[in-house]
This record gives sequence, structure tokens and C-alpha cells, in this order.
Amino acid sequence: MQKGHKTPIYKDIERVNIAVKHGIKANSPFRKARLLMPSNNAFAEGVIAFYAYMSKSELNPGAHHTLIYDVTKTNAGHGYKEATGIFTAPTEGIYVFIWVTRIWTDAHSTKLMINTDIYGATFIRASVANDNSVSGTVVAYVRKGDSIFMRTHSIFAGNGNIESNYLGPTSFSGWLLQ
Repeated sequence: MQKGHKTPIYKDIERVNIAVKHGIKANSPFRKARLLMPSNNAFAEGVIAFYAYMSKSELNPGAHHTLIYDVTKTNAGHGYKEATGIFTAPTEGIYVFIWVTRIWTDAHSTKLMINTDIYGATFIRASVANDNSVSGTVVAYVRKGDSIFMRTHSIFAGNGNIESNYLGPTSFSGWLLQ
């Protein structure tokens, strides 16, 4: 290599060394380049997944009550609606759904519904002045446009509140497996 002639890799290394030595300024080209999103974004077309939880406890929900998980943390594919608590399948396939229900002193039963059909159910009981949680998992074939949601049992109204707070949220999630 000729004296004074640097290959591109050496120029890059020199730039990094200078940036580290002098600190990376907030508006520097080096910092901006590092913050760019990769071209092969992880949320590629076809990825469907959601995770939502209740921002507060559901007070004495009663029987046959649709549960609304009003805080959405993940909604790839845009199938989950916070306002209704319903996930509408953007495409058909095999999906996995998981829900967690937390209570304080009393008992409740929840059901995972696909349209009008019951696909899964949980029951939970907590002794006086104690809390408890239960989770359910369902793997199901779902058609495009099917509605998947959680509700309390149709006959057993349950007692007390379904809890959701900083100690642990009541949540609903799902994703397209295949």
C-alpha cells in the first residue's frame, strides 16, 4: 500500500476511531447512519401477531361479557382492535392464542371464542384476600375474517373483579403459526 493512500475499510475504521475519541455528536452522519432501519425489516409482509392487556380491572363483568384488552403493545398485521377486544384474522392459517386472567378473592371462567364457537376455557378461584391467575392456550385453524375474542362464561357469571394492574395484567395475545 502506498503511503498516504487508504482503502475504504481503513477510512471507515479511522472515522469510527475519531468518533469514539471525540464522542458521537447527536447530529453527526455517523450516528444517523447507525440509526437507520435495516432494509429487511423484521415485520415483513405476512407476519401476524398481537399482544394486548387491560389497563385497569374489569369490575364485576357478569356472564356472557366480552372482555376488552384496551392497551395494545404489538399488532403486526393490524388484526386486533382495542375498542372491541376482537382480533379479526387478516389471513387464514393455524394460529396460537394465549390469554391470562387474574382475579382477587372469588372465581371466574373465561372462554376463547372463534365467531360463535367456544375453542377454549379456563376457570380460576382465589381464596379470601388472595389473588390468583390462570392462563389458557389454543391452537386453531382460522379463516380470513374470523373473529376471535374472549368473554366470560355464558352461565357462570363469576364473582368479583377481573384484576389487571401493575402487579400483573390480564392479557390476550395471538400469532399466525403457519
